[in-house]
Amino acid sequence: MERVKILSWDKVSLVVPEKKDVKLWYRWVNDIENQMYLWSMFWRIISEKSEEEFFENLNKTDDNITFSIYIEEINKTIWNIWLIKLDYKSSNAELWIAIFDKENQNKWYWTEAIKLIQKYVFEILWLNKFYLRYISFNTRAWKVYEKCWFKSVWIMKKHEYRMWSYHDIVIMEILKEEYLNQKNSSN
Repeated sequence: MERVKILSWDKVSLVVPEKKDVKLWYRWVNDIENQMYLWSMFWRIISEKSEEEFFENLNKTDDNITFSIYIEEINKTIWNIWLIKLDYKSSNAELWIAIFDKENQNKWYWTEAIKLIQKYVFEILWLNKFYLRYISFNTRAWKVYEKCWFKSVWIMKKHEYRMWSYHDIVIMEILKEEYLNQKNSSN
């Protein structure tokens, strides 16, 4: 059965997560190398049942929206992208993204997925601000976020403990007007 696509671009689609994705999530989330980049799961073993419960609770509240990132040319999902802390009153949301399919991490997919979620946030939900945070040793993420017009606004010094030392957490954001200006100037 074909995936239910919400938004698509050149190679990437944001699709509705499906039950069959759970087995992939279970394998990827238990990879210690992948866990270095997760906020709450570092050095934990996640059961398949926990992943199934996570799936069952997806998109049940108004303050979180989850999409799977689907790559047409390889006919597979490579992980998820989330809007969390979705605040309609203050018109903002936080981005979480993870691409844990290792053979597809260093490709253009990440940038396209973020550009699609920006379109969703600013052109469909019509929010005013979109922000994210990442751990400072994740320079790969930083480069992608800058390509997607996010700007650093805050650094929480030595905030997360990973790999036997403390690391900064960097907060980046983009406003709707910045997004629209960048989008219009690149067309």
